[in-house]
Amino acid sequence: MDMPIVDGKYETCLSTYFRSTDDGIDEIRRKLLKARRVRISNVPRSMVEELRPLLSGKDAKIVLPEGEKPDAELRSLCDVAVTKARITADYKGVEANEGSVTFADRVFNIIWTAEGIKEITSMNYQKCARCLNDTFETSWHYADKS
Repeated sequence: MDMPIVDGKYETCLSTYFRSTDDGIDEIRRKLLKARRVRISNVPRSMVEELRPLLSGKDAKIVLPEGEKPDAELRSLCDVAVTKARITADYKGVEANEGSVTFADRVFNIIWTAEGIKEITSMNYQKCARCLNDTFETSWHYADKS
């Protein structure tokens, strides 16, 4: 992403905080429709199920949360593994799970608990997306692929 020059200064939007989780999921769907490659890590199973129909024909890898079991249909659709770690965030003073949906130029951060998705944000700066994609590859390396 090249930063445009506005009034003689570079200008860019680094991140987005979505008004609602539905708005965030809608944006992920729109991005997934156009993408060739996606990496999904530690998001709630309900979100994986929502995105599943859009994964067909994509270069997709998913690392499911600890304790989840991938089904045969999901395995036939893309590469799947299960994390061996619990990935958390401090969400307004409450321990929550943190996951991501990563594209080549944008990363969506998903904060969730057993009650559901609490917040979706995105990092829009391409260099940051590439760096965070390296984080996915490390998590993939150590995840259980059996």
